[in-house]
Amino acid sequence: MNIIFGSGGNDSVALVQWAIEKGLQDLHVAYSNTGWAADFWAERLDKFRALVEDNGGKYHEIKSEGMVSLVTRKKGWPRNGMAFCSYDLKIKPAMEWLEKIDQDASATCLVGVRREESARRAQWPEWVEESANHGGRSLYSPLVRYTERERDELILRAGFDVLPHRSMECYPCVNASKSDIAMLEPSRIDYIESVEIGLGVGKVSGKPKTMFRPASKKGATGIRDVWQWSQTSNYIKGQDDMFCDSGFCGS
Repeated sequence: MNIIFGSGGNDSVALVQWAIEKGLQDLHVAYSNTGWAADFWAERLDKFRALVEDNGGKYHEIKSEGMVSLVTRKKGWPRNGMAFCSYDLKIKPAMEWLEKIDQDASATCLVGVRREESARRAQWPEWVEESANHGGRSLYSPLVRYTERERDELILRAGFDVLPHRSMECYPCVNASKSDIAMLEPSRIDYIESVEIGLGVGKVSGKPKTMFRPASKKGATGIRDVWQWSQTSNYIKGQDDMFCDSGFCGS
């Protein structure tokens, strides 16, 4: 059994197309629903599902409690790096799903990570014999040496447009770059602001519980101010970009 964890983003589509072209058998593609995707992402996922199923694979949606429920329960937002949202919304539900579909842990899990993506992923291994994040199953990252051009060729052969941004499975991710935040629509800003207000302020600090730390955003407090900050022109690729390296986060 070969299991791809994909979000429907560029690298996920490229990986599925790679698997199809390689004739990978018993292919399962799993999408982790964080409950935090952009509204328009559903259309992309419908096409992603069709790519899988029309080529003999099986598509699965792994549900979670959802981001808003999670931050309400935790009484605060996850922070940069391997934040608790990765575990609660992706890793834990995926592990529970894996135990049901692959009880003897014999499957090979695949992710679409490429070393060219960022300095954080520059040493990402192509093969891990026993991945702790995948219940001791083998983890294969066949696109690690692919260039952006080679990846894009796979995407186009799959019949997809190459997105000018990362996956919108989390809109936005707590590790969002400045350019990601700049893309937020007014309705999404309103929604996030309502969640922030609902979380209130810290008992000790007395400061608002905002999605992004003001210290990391030039003092911008709250999603509306953070969006305003994102409109400034001092974005440097590789400096603001951050990734979750759990092996489940898509791109």
